[in-house]
Amino acid sequence: MSNIGSAFNDMFSNIINFIPSLIAALLYLILAWIIATVIKNIIVKGLGALGFEEWLQKKGLVSATEGGQASDGFIQTLGKIAYYLVFILFLPAVFSALNMDSVASPISQMMTNILNFLPTLLIAAVLLVLGLFIAKLVGTLVQNLLANINASKYNRYVNFGQNKDAVDIPSATGWIVTTLIGLFFVVEALSVLNLEILNTIGAAIIAYLPLLLSAAIILALGFVGGNIISSVIVKSTGNRFFGEAVKYLLIIVAVFMTLDQLNFAESIVNAAFLLILGAVAVAFAISFGIGGRSFAEKQLAKFERKVNSEDNKNE
Repeated sequence: MSNIGSAFNDMFSNIINFIPSLIAALLYLILAWIIATVIKNIIVKGLGALGFEEWLQKKGLVSATEGGQASDGFIQTLGKIAYYLVFILFLPAVFSALNMDSVASPISQMMTNILNFLPTLLIAAVLLVLGLFIAKLVGTLVQNLLANINASKYNRYVNFGQNKDAVDIPSATGWIVTTLIGLFFVVEALSVLNLEILNTIGAAIIAYLPLLLSAAIILALGFVGGNIISSVIVKSTGNRFFGEAVKYLLIIVAVFMTLDQLNFAESIVNAAFLLILGAVAVAFAISFGIGGRSFAEKQLAKFERKVNSEDNKNE
């Protein structure tokens, strides 16, 4: 019986010795709950007092009718995130108070790494926000500059059909400038984080930008050149069909050159281009040589008369 009594005494002694640790852990949890509640209320009530809901509505992120519920939900989410983060920060102290060092040590190391990484993350976030602001500012300046010199009058050269304002040159140019500057700042923010996979992605984006720019220039020249040459042909020959055919042929060539420049399945793109070009040539030859001889004769006669009339005027 003495052995049983000794075991019970040791058990009660351990329980009594553990009570201070348990009380300390409970005090840490109570302190964490108080601090977390205070921070949550500061975030929720502070954002509400600063007019965060109206800002969301002004930016178009929520509608005016649903603004209260949507913004309140977003604010509450931010508050809950801060609430649980405070508890996570107190976990190492709680487990240390319970003498559970095997659990407290990894959590403490993890929190140390996170806290050491926070300044870098903050710098990257500031750089990203500042870069996007600069990109938006420069893009807006370029757009306003082109709008002031009335660059929109050339919209017809970059649009299809009768809708001459489907692509607005000032707006498109401003968007391109904003995107390019924003990409540079995004890549720079990723490099600040010094994560290998993000650095690899950033380097790939920067390396691909020259190809993207040259492809955009080729495509723009194809659209502009096609429209200009089509207008010249229509004015000189009076044949709208031939002018439209030349325009779309040049645009198709520009599209395939763009795909080739972007390294999109080069062999397939080149083979498809040759097949399409050959098919168009054969179809054109057959239609004019067999089924459209009378149409071809009329068009050639019309062109000959126009040339002769121009020669007579010059004489």
